[in-house]
Amino acid sequence: MNYSEESLREELLSYIYAGAFSGLTSMLSEESRIKNASYEELKSIAKEYGVF
Repeated sequence: MNYSEESLREELLSYIYAGAFSGLTSMLSEESRIKNASYEELKSIAKEYGVF
């Protein structure tokens, strides 16, 4: 999938917020990491979470 930097950031934030809402509150610790990540870092994070 091809995502722009901002759409990938939004997708990842949605993913961690959904995880936090379902009881995995530790997911919120990733919020700052995602908000401050470069595009390359976002792609790496997406692979970690299996989003991409």
